[in-house]
Amino acid sequence: MIYIADAYYRLSKEDGDKAESDSILNQKALIKEFLREHPNIHLYKERVDDGFSGVNFERPSFQKMLSDIQSGKINCVIVKDLSRFGRNYIETGRYIEKIFPLLGVRFIAINDNIDTVYHRGSYEEIWIPFKNLMNDAYCKDISIKVRSHLDMKRKTGQYIGSFAPYGYKKSTENKNKLIIDERAACIVYQIFQWKIEGMSSFRIVDKLNELGIPTPMEYKRENDKNFQCSFHTKLNPKWIANEINRILQNEVYTGVLLQGKTFSISYKLKKRIRKEEKEWIRYENSHEPIISKEDFKLVKFLLDTDTRVAPKEQTLYLFSGLTKCGYCRGNMTKKTIPIHGKTYNYLVCIENKNKNGCQNKKQISLEKFKKVILKIINLHVKRLFELNQMLELRPKSNYFLEELKNIIIEKEEEIEKKYHYIDEVYEDYKEKVITKEEYLELKNFFEFRVVTLKEEVQALKEEIKKQPKEKEDRIKKANQIVEYQGFKELTRELLLRLVKEIRIYDKNRVEIDFKFQSELK
Repeated sequence: MIYIADAYYRLSKEDGDKAESDSILNQKALIKEFLREHPNIHLYKERVDDGFSGVNFERPSFQKMLSDIQSGKINCVIVKDLSRFGRNYIETGRYIEKIFPLLGVRFIAINDNIDTVYHRGSYEEIWIPFKNLMNDAYCKDISIKVRSHLDMKRKTGQYIGSFAPYGYKKSTENKNKLIIDERAACIVYQIFQWKIEGMSSFRIVDKLNELGIPTPMEYKRENDKNFQCSFHTKLNPKWIANEINRILQNEVYTGVLLQGKTFSISYKLKKRIRKEEKEWIRYENSHEPIISKEDFKLVKFLLDTDTRVAPKEQTLYLFSGLTKCGYCRGNMTKKTIPIHGKTYNYLVCIENKNKNGCQNKKQISLEKFKKVILKIINLHVKRLFELNQMLELRPKSNYFLEELKNIIIEKEEEIEKKYHYIDEVYEDYKEKVITKEEYLELKNFFEFRVVTLKEEVQALKEEIKKQPKEKEDRIKKANQIVEYQGFKELTRELLLRLVKEIRIYDKNRVEIDFKFQSELK
């Protein structure tokens, strides 16, 4: 009888030291020699799953082989040995004992001397399930060893993720060590600064998209040749608020590694279960931080505080989330009141809007309140802290400015490419390589991208104009502290770094809870 066969090869990391003897090349050589000795078996296809575990059977080439069987193209399967076919005791046995016989498929495992076309004696009846059980046990043993090894790496502060978090890259000398990627790190730093300065996550998203800053995934696609992802993105992907919040909540930017957050309930299942936070493996000072612990605490406070932004405003008002009513402990909020054709800002207790209301009916002038608070802060700082230890207002990193310039260069080069593409498609149209409709469609697409890129370049140039002044202002503030001149201006960043809470009773009674010195370091 003539048999039409698929030769099946498989190799994965679980094979460990046996990888050389079980290499795909070795498997092919063995099966080809077997086919030469059995001329009644004709090869239809070679199916290869390189890098796939034998624990489950959801392997692409294995599924193609099953399709060959179901469509009647083959009636024979050949493997080097049972372990190449699979390492799941139950599933391997089900295919060999039930499915293949039902479909009239001959199964051959060369090194195990298994050929289902011949009658099997009691020895083979016992040997095949026992061999499958051994392969299953081997896989379980490897899984336990791998888990133990990975846990050891986590506990010693080694990074075991497939790809480094945005803002970092893996060291070329040690793949388990994170080092700062300056280009991406300056964006991370800027996101934290914008949040501290009062921007909402949605406004930060708008800012990054206006400037045409690549998203973390696109940045990896462009800069990491090993990065692969099954998710397909749009042509011009945009930042989203959830992405910003994930960055703002990720402690990795303070030099901390938090690993081992999930586990699989079985080596046979891909599904992972999330552990309780107390079971996570935490390692301090694993790598160089991008964000100070102080800034991370400030941002955490902002994220945990109800600091919603009015629709017409792009940033939080100065005291958002910090001021409370001294009587009912409700939030004090900003209210704009028109008086004689002009508008004035006041602080009012939000509970006054409720049915029962609050006994604090006073409206505090925001401008006068700011002056009072600034005066109290300066008195407090002068009295309680050595100024050179109290607060460091460091200038922004030059990397963000340099990154903006680099992005402008890249976008201008991209504009030139698009103009070149427009010329090329026109030549193709003239030579009748493409139709008029195809030419117009491509031309409109490239012209649209040129317009978008030019808008992004203009936004980047406007942002660059702001950078030197911001940096100069921050240096001046730092110098003011060193020279014991006090703070000249009340900023949101200053409030967040110094103040826990402000309780307002009326214009003559205000209480401030300051942060301790240890919390400011």
